[in-house]
Amino acid sequence: MDATTTQPEKLDHVDQEMADKTSKADPLQEALVRLAEINELFATEKIYENIRDVKDAAEESMYDTLCRELLDKNRRLGQLRMRSQQAAIHHNFTTLRIEELEKDVKDLRKRVYEMGDDYEFETRKDKLPIHLHELKRSNPYEFVLNYDIVLLPTAQQPALEVKLAEAVVTKLAKDEKALHNMSNDSDMTPEALIEFSPERLRIRSRPLMSHLEKLTATPVLSRVEESIVDEEKVYSGMVFLRPFKFFIKHEVAIRNSLADIEERVKNEANEDSETTPEKKSEKKEYNPDQRQFDAKDLLEDLKLLVTFLDTDLRPTFELRQKIRDGTAIEIEYADLRYLFERGDLVVAKANPAYARMVVNVAGGREHLVGSHEAKRGEEEQPTPLNGFTIDSISLGSNGTSFVPKLERFSIRKFHGRQPISSLLLYPIKFDPNADAIRNRLLEGGRNFSKVASKPFCHKRAVGETVDEPSISLDAEVVVDMKLAMNAKSEWRPDSSVTKDDFARNDRREVIERSWCKHENLYACCGSNSIFDDLELDDFDAQEFQKKKGHMLQPITLEDLTDEHFMIMRPYVHAFVLRSRQWVTIKSEDLQEVIFRNSFDDLVLPDTHKTTVQALVATHEKGRSPISSSPEKPSIGSVLDLVQGKGSGLVILLHGPPGVGKTSTAECVADDTKRPLFPITCGDIGETAADVEHNLHSHFQLAHKWGCVLLLDEADIFLAKRTRSDLRHNAVTSVFLRSLEYYAGILFLTTNRVGVIDPAFRSRIQMSLFYPQLSLDVTCKLYEKFIKRAKAEQIRQGCYAFKIKEKEILKFGKKHFRTLEKNSYETWNGRQIRNAFQTAIALTEHQSMTQSPGDSQPTLGKEQFEVVARGFMQFDEYLSKTLGATDADMAKREGWRNDGYMMGAGNPAIPVVPMAMPQSARHVKRQAGAMKYDSDDDSDSETDSDDESDIDIKEARAGKGGYADKGDSEMDRDEFYEYMKWKRKRSELK
Repeated sequence: MDATTTQPEKLDHVDQEMADKTSKADPLQEALVRLAEINELFATEKIYENIRDVKDAAEESMYDTLCRELLDKNRRLGQLRMRSQQAAIHHNFTTLRIEELEKDVKDLRKRVYEMGDDYEFETRKDKLPIHLHELKRSNPYEFVLNYDIVLLPTAQQPALEVKLAEAVVTKLAKDEKALHNMSNDSDMTPEALIEFSPERLRIRSRPLMSHLEKLTATPVLSRVEESIVDEEKVYSGMVFLRPFKFFIKHEVAIRNSLADIEERVKNEANEDSETTPEKKSEKKEYNPDQRQFDAKDLLEDLKLLVTFLDTDLRPTFELRQKIRDGTAIEIEYADLRYLFERGDLVVAKANPAYARMVVNVAGGREHLVGSHEAKRGEEEQPTPLNGFTIDSISLGSNGTSFVPKLERFSIRKFHGRQPISSLLLYPIKFDPNADAIRNRLLEGGRNFSKVASKPFCHKRAVGETVDEPSISLDAEVVVDMKLAMNAKSEWRPDSSVTKDDFARNDRREVIERSWCKHENLYACCGSNSIFDDLELDDFDAQEFQKKKGHMLQPITLEDLTDEHFMIMRPYVHAFVLRSRQWVTIKSEDLQEVIFRNSFDDLVLPDTHKTTVQALVATHEKGRSPISSSPEKPSIGSVLDLVQGKGSGLVILLHGPPGVGKTSTAECVADDTKRPLFPITCGDIGETAADVEHNLHSHFQLAHKWGCVLLLDEADIFLAKRTRSDLRHNAVTSVFLRSLEYYAGILFLTTNRVGVIDPAFRSRIQMSLFYPQLSLDVTCKLYEKFIKRAKAEQIRQGCYAFKIKEKEILKFGKKHFRTLEKNSYETWNGRQIRNAFQTAIALTEHQSMTQSPGDSQPTLGKEQFEVVARGFMQFDEYLSKTLGATDADMAKREGWRNDGYMMGAGNPAIPVVPMAMPQSARHVKRQAGAMKYDSDDDSDSETDSDDESDIDIKEARAGKGGYADKGDSEMDRDEFYEYMKWKRKRSELK
């Protein structure tokens, strides 16, 4: 061979030579030689002697350096995948050849011993080692394996060994008598054993492991190993960890099997007594005794296991019984698996608003090895768990169905025992008010399902939002789950939950390093084999999936049961109409909307009111499709030549500030039982693109929910187009086009009607003018606010101050005349409301700061005069600064004319009072004069106070509401003087 030949080429040449030799050998002769070697190797008297030789030969046949070179060569050539497939094929064919060889050997034996073809030879089974029949209880240090313990003869190693808890060892160390009884197998059971559960149980008994494996169909004996230490055979034991899930699951089967084994012992004894030495000699030499162990040895060890269940696991069984009964109070960290079972309903201490269903548990035990020492073959390590982990689900709505949401809780390790109700998560049955909680959750789930299953619903929300930061709400909202999730994608839940989403058990809990520190982590040199109880968890998970798997999938309203209602998350997504934002609130904070405002409260001309009612009513008929409404649509709704154009109702409300424009829209919304959707210029934008997009969005929401849309300060978008401001012209054009195709009810308000583009006039179905408040209307507003204040006192049951009704009304009339005589603007409705709020605040503060024995504060002229002085100073400052009043400036700039319909040549607007007094006295209406109530100076203030007290007492006693008091006529001279002044002022204008 050439000296330049490389090492891999030499190897290929050697392989070729071996292949040539194999092909020349006689196959029959080779098979006979191999059969002879196998028979000699597995002979009963030589098998133990040849084990070492076989291992030495196997080790000598392995060449690490050669293997690495071959691996590198195949990696360079890109043949690793092919070589892997070839190795798998080689292994499979080798297995087939061995099976065929075994079959040939059996056929040969049948011919030699002249047995029939149906005869089956019994496989020889080795005798199992028998350990000392003892249940030993060791402290944590004694339980640890070492060289000396492993090499002890099996007859000196206890069949069962218990690792006691630290708390038990501490107690026993203080009680020498109890410690002596325990170490001498006394019948007396130390109290410490009954109080605390052990940490581990090691079973060395091979017969007992074999029995448990057959009894439970769980690998036990097949998981332990045999090995050689200093030429001595040693046996590993099977260690069961707390919480001893294996024994909890199979307790009944283990106890019942005790009687079967006792019967088996009797049968074996009878067989041995009936078999004579002569009969034994008649048995053929090839048919050995198949008994691996005697039943009496198994019986002794099984009794020890039952003793372990009765004594050491007694606290565990008692705890489980208390958990089932719901009477347990405290629990240890290691026993948390007994507390939480799949399917349990639990509540979180931090958020008890709804319940969850446990669907998975994991963790709760210390890792026995590090992450780098995990079991080989684990391609993907699970996410590390922070303590005992519980996966739970609750149900929410995605707008079309109810879907589960996975929530994960982790209970960190704690020492000793803790009250169950103090855990961050605990089953409902352990709450002192469990029945009340179940009823609350059931009712809340049903209410939530009703609200969430509707396309949308109009409600009033009173409470705190769930979002961060939380805000306090007392406003009307529209609940629309589907639209909310389209607007907020982060709110959209997953449609289902799968087992891949659950927390995975960490196999490092059941893998322990060998005492010998060899690389082999599993039962090397007689080390412990940890029972893999995680497989029991997998089995329980599969059973839960069969029974409750439907809880992890979407479900419709019709299929909901009480079990579903209990785990409903009572959170709905709603749109706040006032603030135009989406929020999350509790369904229990939703109330029915009370429509308080009415057309009867509007101070409007009768013709205006009738027109508004007619337009709204006919628009509602035209909006309903023919197929869904028995009423015929309005003829006016189909007059437009272009379908879908001009089908909306647009009403313009114009006038000075604070005269009731917004109240009109509110009354229309309440009268038609629709939501009021107010928007401002800030919600629409500045550019044409923003205006078009935002208008379309708001119009879409308002149209779907059937809202009355209110656009305040609409003159910003309705202003006339100019040649210089192209940006504004584009915005106005977009607004014009959008109005034409809006199909709902839209109210536009402005106090600068003079700047509106003429093109908008044809888009507006109706325009309502609101003049300044007259004396008559002002007096009615004062009466209205006084009644509201008294009604609120009765509702709250708080009478911290007395209301002087007549004194306040007298102040209102004189204050109105004073402002008008001095050419100041009279108070509008909003200013009157602010004055009442400030006056009441002053009176309440006086009530809180007064000394004992002081007289009861009163709300009257004094507080309103303080407020009026503040308003007067501000008005004087603005008048001197600007050189004119607001009304004069508005007229000068061409915005509006507040004096329209207020002069001598224009009759006053006939108004309908908001609440006409029952005993109101009327004065004759004169040309060019406003109607107003006279001031009765003859009525004493004492009489008014007495009447107010009588009204409050009657309201407390439930005898009815307030009786409205009428005013007497004005002093004649003062009346004529006032009318003379009014005529002079009209002539000047």
